[in-house]
Parts: sequence; structure tokens; C-alpha cells
Amino acid sequence: MKIKLLPITIATLITLIATADWAADFPVTRNLLSTWQSISYTQSETLPTPAESEAEAAFKTRSLAIREKIATEDLDKLAIWWQKRNIEDPHKYLLPVILSRLSLPEKYNRQHTWDVLLKLDKDKPDIYHFRSPYDVRIFFLFRHNMPQNVEASYRSMVDTPRVGEWLEQGTENHMFMQRISGLALMDGSGFPNPLPATAATNEAWLRAEINKFLTIGQGEFHSSTYYGYAIGGLLNLYDFAHTPELRQLAKAALDWYAVNMAIRLSWGTAGGAESRGFDRGTWDNSGLSSVAWIWWGDSPEIAQRMNKGSMRVALLAGLSDYRPPPQLRAIAKKEIELPFQLTASHPGYYSYHENNQFWETFYITKDYSLGTLLDSQRSYQTQGTINAQYATYKLVVRDPKGVSNAVISLAGTFHTPMAIGRSPGDQYLQEKGAVMYQLRLNERDKAAGVPGRSHLILPSRYGKPQQYKNWYIWQIENIWLCAHPSGENINWQESVSEKEPDYQMLAAIGTNTAWITDVGSMTDYPDLASLQKALDRTKIDFNQWEKLGKVTYTSLQGDNLDITYQANSGVGKAKINNKERVLQDWAVLDSPYVKEELNSGILQIISPGGKWHLQGTLNQPKWEEKN
Repeated sequence: MKIKLLPITIATLITLIATADWAADFPVTRNLLSTWQSISYTQSETLPTPAESEAEAAFKTRSLAIREKIATEDLDKLAIWWQKRNIEDPHKYLLPVILSRLSLPEKYNRQHTWDVLLKLDKDKPDIYHFRSPYDVRIFFLFRHNMPQNVEASYRSMVDTPRVGEWLEQGTENHMFMQRISGLALMDGSGFPNPLPATAATNEAWLRAEINKFLTIGQGEFHSSTYYGYAIGGLLNLYDFAHTPELRQLAKAALDWYAVNMAIRLSWGTAGGAESRGFDRGTWDNSGLSSVAWIWWGDSPEIAQRMNKGSMRVALLAGLSDYRPPPQLRAIAKKEIELPFQLTASHPGYYSYHENNQFWETFYITKDYSLGTLLDSQRSYQTQGTINAQYATYKLVVRDPKGVSNAVISLAGTFHTPMAIGRSPGDQYLQEKGAVMYQLRLNERDKAAGVPGRSHLILPSRYGKPQQYKNWYIWQIENIWLCAHPSGENINWQESVSEKEPDYQMLAAIGTNTAWITDVGSMTDYPDLASLQKALDRTKIDFNQWEKLGKVTYTSLQGDNLDITYQANSGVGKAKINNKERVLQDWAVLDSPYVKEELNSGILQIISPGGKWHLQGTLNQPKWEEKN
């Protein structure tokens, strides 16, 4: 049977993805905004399928759980707290509570909530990044119910001189929050704008970012700390812009974020490499994972254990009509054939032309995911940089109970003994579940104070490692973690420090250190004896390590890995199965389930739910999908 490709217009996207049978007390956005203003709602004209109805009911339950949890914070105490402490960004803490309470009118006095909001604006009138996504959403959801003096405050944000603040600079997520929320307010409010070039400039910036995403990738890639905030700004444009073309731009960017989240999501943890953050939680400890929970999660009880920062970000997604492409659901929940391996490349942070500056490998099975990140340069900068925020090695081991995944890091310690951040001189080689790592200090490293040590960090609850020959072995849930460190001294500590008592540390100490880590499944090796036999079959060659920095290893899965350290670079010379590792011109995303060739302008999803692609053009993004 011939399958016809359907170009997806924004109207059909709303029908396919964003239809919702909302509860009467649930604030909705464009489609049902007028009915929400009177706090009443009858069933949507577009009847969802049973599967969609079930998904939407679960979505509403999660959203309500988040709103009810946030609303319980003492708003009056927060209003006093921020002034006593002279908090620079008080809206970040107060506006989520205000938004949650306004969405629950039967439980909280709206007039008092408006009074707190108005006083906050009077005491801190500055429009800034962390304020913007919440403030703009409050305006659109409740503009017909808010007091006139509150509306006047919002109107002033689109008048001189305040309107110019929507153009402020910052990090990538700062600009998504502020510029794109401001664009939504300027386009959707109907207020006259005396400086229309402000909106035009913000639209041009968004178009440039989408073009970057679809050609060379993202600077702030897969950030567990900041993805949710950037998404919050885009949700405002998607939900509230009057101009359909702007809503399409917002959807294209949101789809990009959703694809990158879904492919690496590891049972509630942001698996794999990150540009800013290191997620060690399970749905509950990062903005990325909390948004993923709103979109694809299960139990609403998770809201009770979620930290406050994560809840604030989840709130915005829970109050939006946006839904990720349905083809992503199976990928995000890992209801697909496993294992698979993803390779990816990332550009310079602010650049629109510097592609292939970072290279990522990500591998996932039914029991664990493992990711590593390479950087072409050694950098000693600690101020005005995000070097300390990179995740360069992350092993996520699935908790079968779904409560607390184990997360392991391996790196140098230039930024922290917790082995996170892009430490100068770290060089990795990964194939599937095996990783080779080296750190060899050159004279510049020593002058910059790079410590002569590298750490493997994992949760203390898994106990002291067992030793077999030169291997250190932990049983972690349904896998074996095997580590083979080399250095002048090898030291194990049951806790990293007093500040980090819940994590143990295995340290390799010396000017030259090297590691091999390999992961074995308990399905393949049900006991320690069978694992030991398998380790005996692996091959390790350190004969040329001291002089040349060359190490070779044949892994548990039979792959041949070969790495030679490059003293003045960030990347070692490497071979995998006798084939030289060539990093130039890596695809932005390459896996069985998501693909984006370098400079192609096309992002693809291939999943059990069907095929989908997003194509960037000189005018507007275009979507296609088929079953």
C-alpha cells in the first residue's frame, strides 16, 4: 500500500499533538483560553482517541500534582525572605508559587496573590531572564481576570522604556527565556509596540538558532540544568503568539529539544554527555528530567520528592498545550529495541559556523546507559566559562524499582573531586560499554595547577569494590562495573568528602593516569566467577604506555580499542576495531532512531510510532510524518 507523506501544518499539529480534555480548574492556552477565563469548560470539539485521552488524563494528573505541591509554599514568607536576603532574582522563586495559586482559585485567594505580584513588580521592576517565562504565562492565562493595575504593569512592559529590556544579552537559555517570552508578549498581547524592531530582532535571533540546531547543532546541548528554562520561553511563544509563523518557529525549536531529551533519557535521568549540568537524579533532580516527566512520565507521586528547582521548571510544561511528536514516546520510555549507540557532534557555544567542536558517544541497554564527550582543546579557564559544567563521562545504571538510578562519573579533578567538568587533558575512547581514559600532564597543565589525579565516583551504597587481579568490581543493580586504573598510586575512599558523604571514590594518582572501565550484564555473567572468567579473556596492553601513552584493550564484548595520548591536544589518537577514529564531519545526530546529517537542515525520527521529520527552510520549518 502506498503511503502518502503528509505536510504537517500548525493546525494539524494542534489536532494531532496538542488536543486536550482539560479539567475545569486547569488553565489552558490558545485553544481553550476563552473558556478558561470563566473557569468553566465543556469537552473539546476534537475528540481524542482512547490512547490520547489516557495520555492526556495522565498529563493532567502530573500537572496538578506539581501545581498543588508548589502552591503550598508560604508566599508571604517568600516575599519577606527575598528582601531580607537581597535576592537578585526573586521572581524565580515567587512567580511559580503565584502561578500555581492562580491556577487553583478554589484553594487560594486570588486578590492576595495579585497584591503580592504587584508589590514584587514595584520593588523589583527589572525584566530579566528567570522572571520572563513565568511572568508572561501569568499574563496570558489570567489577563481577563487580573486587576487593572496589574494589567497596566504588563502593558508597560511593551512600552518605552521597558520594551527594550526584551533584547538583553546572556547565555543561550537566558535569551530563550527573556527574548522569546518577550516576543510572545509583544506579538500576542495586542498592546501597541513603539519599538517594533525589538520583536523583529528577537524573531531573527530565534530563526538563527533554529537554523543552527538543524545544521550544526546546539551550543548549550543537552543541559540538564537549563534545558527546561529555555523550553519555558519557547512554550510561551508556542501557546500565546498571535502570528502562526511564530508559533511554527517555537514548535520547531521545541521539537529539537524534545528529540534530544528523548533519545538520551535513561529511566528518569538525563543520560549521556551534557554541556551544562550533571544529572544524578531520577525524574526529580534536574529541569530536563522534570520536563521529561511531565511529557512522558508515570507516577504523579514523583512530584512529592522533586526538588524545588525542578518543580518550577516542570510547572511551565505542565501548563502548556505543546506536546512532543508522538513518535518520541516509545524512544523516551525506551520501549524500543535495545541496545543502540548514538554518535553526535556539537558546535561552539555562540558560533553559527564552528561545527564539530565536541564529539559525543552514547550507548544504552535495558540496564544502563553510558556517554562520553570529547573536546578538541585543552582549556584552563575557570571564570566566564562553562568548562566546569560539562559532563564528559556519565554511566547511568537503571534502578529496577524506578526510585534512584546509580550515576557514575570518571574524569580529572581540575574543577572538583566529583569528577565532573571538562578537566584539561582528559582523553576518552568509547565503544559500547567499554571506555578507555587517560590524563598525562604536560608543562602547561602543571603550571595551571591541574591535579595529577583522576577519579571514578559512584554511590557509596554499593559498597567497597571487590578486587580481582588489577580490576576493581562493583555489582550495581543488574550490571557489573569493572574498573582497571593505572597510576603511581591507587586509592579507594568510602566517601569523597564530608560534603559528599553519599559517594565513594576510586582515585588514580600520578603525573600519568589511565583507566579502563567496562560494563557487564548479569544476564551474561550471573555471578562473580563467570565475570572473572570473562575478564581473563579480555586483553590489556600497557607495554607502550609509560613512554608513548599508548594503551590497547579488547573488551568484554570483543571490541578492540586502541588509544595513544596526544600531549598538547584534547583528543587522543584512537582506533576502534582496527579502524582509525576520524572525528571531522561527524553528523549532528546519528543513531537508529534519530538522525541529523551535518548541514542537512533535516531532523529525523524513526520509531515504532512511525517516521517523522522536520526540515528547516529559508522561510518556515516544515514537518512530514508517516506511519
